[in-house]
Amino acid sequence: MKINIKIHFAQLFDFDNPRNIRAFTTSFAVAVVAGGFAGSALRGYGTLVAILGALLAFGGTLFLLPLAILWTADSAARGAASFVAPSGSSTPSADDYSREKALIARGDVETALAEIEARLANRPHDAALCLFAADVYAREAGDAAKAERLYLHVREIRGVSPAQDYTATNRLIDLYMGALDDPARAASELERMRVRHAGTTAAAHAEQALRQLRGTPPSRPPGR
Repeated sequence: MKINIKIHFAQLFDFDNPRNIRAFTTSFAVAVVAGGFAGSALRGYGTLVAILGALLAFGGTLFLLPLAILWTADSAARGAASFVAPSGSSTPSADDYSREKALIARGDVETALAEIEARLANRPHDAALCLFAADVYAREAGDAAKAERLYLHVREIRGVSPAQDYTATNRLIDLYMGALDDPARAASELERMRVRHAGTTAAAHAEQALRQLRGTPPSRPPGR
């Protein structure tokens, strides 16, 4: 583990700063104790050695302990600041595909698709990316077959979220009832939406659409 310690000596010896004064005041008392302890421990080696040891212990403690106190205080302050106002560096933001969207807005769909395909080559199992790519192929490029393959792939990705499955299924229904004109596949996807996403507005619409496709009247409550 690497610990990066930055010491700013100009700030350390700024005695107009109350924090520095407190650090040295606290350290002075500890340094006196350390010097006395060192002198007593070295007394058996002679008076000169005991005095030198006491001075070294006193001076070393008086110099190093304030650094430790100030560094600890700074680290705690940085930790508190990152908790209260995190920088966001620890959690990458979701990709909004702004460059590709800008290219599409300028009408350069071909370049946007080339960049999207480069992304897909590196992240073929990124469900969000696949959904975005499929939407571009379906809407801007007019390639319904490519969009269909991508939407189907999204649902096969391990760990795909229910929301992403919902979106892919909804888009496939639109394709099969529209550009691809495949009523049988549309019915299959409508049934999937009705079962897998029961309770949603799309599931209710899917059930109604299924009745229309099959030519069956809506069910009536008993007694009516």
